[in-house]
Amino acid sequence: MAMIVECESCRSRFRLSESLLKESKAVRFRCRKCGGSIMVRNPHPPPVIPVPAVPAEIAAPPVADDISSVFPPEDRQPPPDEMPVPFPVDTRPEDIVIFPPREYAGPRKASTGRKPSLVRNILAAGLAILLLAGGVLYFGTTAAGQELLGKWFPSWRSPPQASAAARPAYDVRELKSTLHVQAVAGPLFVVSGTVVNVGKGTSRGIQMRATLLGEDNQVLMENSSIAGNLIDEPTLRHMSRNPIEADLKMEYREGGERRDILPGKSLPFMVVCFDPPGKIGSFTVHAVDAD
Repeated sequence: MAMIVECESCRSRFRLSESLLKESKAVRFRCRKCGGSIMVRNPHPPPVIPVPAVPAEIAAPPVADDISSVFPPEDRQPPPDEMPVPFPVDTRPEDIVIFPPREYAGPRKASTGRKPSLVRNILAAGLAILLLAGGVLYFGTTAAGQELLGKWFPSWRSPPQASAAARPAYDVRELKSTLHVQAVAGPLFVVSGTVVNVGKGTSRGIQMRATLLGEDNQVLMENSSIAGNLIDEPTLRHMSRNPIEADLKMEYREGGERRDILPGKSLPFMVVCFDPPGKIGSFTVHAVDAD
């Protein structure tokens, strides 16, 4: 008849024939899985046979001097019920069956991994920041770095801007000034002339800025207009201030067309300064892009 035993260490289960217990009260053998010791007690221990009473003089134990002669040390053995019994090697497979262990993954191994220290993390972060900053400086400020980026990423470079030679440039010519005292808008100081596009690019509109200077070259007043806007003298005398400023600062013609000036072409202009001071030493005119 077979019985089921279980290892207390790894929870492996075995089927053991009761005949292997023989006449012992218990046997001990090693687990095949983990090598632990398994104690199996006999479910049917042998009966205890009563010992008949003997006379006192016979039952008296020998004196201490005679113990060695009665039981030599080398012949003393533990009782049969406490003797370790090795796992029988000649047991038939049908007598012992190993059941799969229940959720046992072997003895737990101590973890050998070490958590990185805080100092190591700080050093690594500092090194990464230094490398990143060095890369930014090299690729952003050196010609070799920018050329290398251009080879790696052709679309990285921004589209080339128009060179100074391809942009419009202006020259102010034929300057003259006129003072109108008797006008509806009050005293008017009118600066007029011609502006020429001397660059190689087309101008999309030119703003003319006139500055009146005193005798010590201090700025007295200034005003601006868009080149191409003109008002004839009789009309100018009978217009109020707001209509004059509105007409001279129009950026578009009547049909919505911009005042484009091709290279080498010119436009007339006029700038009106209202209520000029009495002592005007000189004036200057600058032409810039209307945009």
